[in-house]
Amino acid sequence: MSYTTPKNESVNRREFTHKVEPSLLRAARQIYRNYLDTHASHLPRPLGVAINRYDMSGKLVCKHAIFLPQECFVPIEILESNEHY
Repeated sequence: MSYTTPKNESVNRREFTHKVEPSLLRAARQIYRNYLDTHASHLPRPLGVAINRYDMSGKLVCKHAIFLPQECFVPIEILESNEHY
């Protein structure tokens, strides 16, 4: 399952966010916050976070990647949004 869209299509952020499960979004935001607290000053801005649906482990994605079937991608735009769901 992929949560990405072609670059030429615009996506309503609120509509897109509803496709990410709240537990996955919380885990992805926590990973991103940890990154900001420790490494953000000297590392590039990531594209998002890849989250494992089963154990909520994740990793930052800084370049295009291929995801495993149990992983989903949460884009940085959603992680940085102030909207809480």
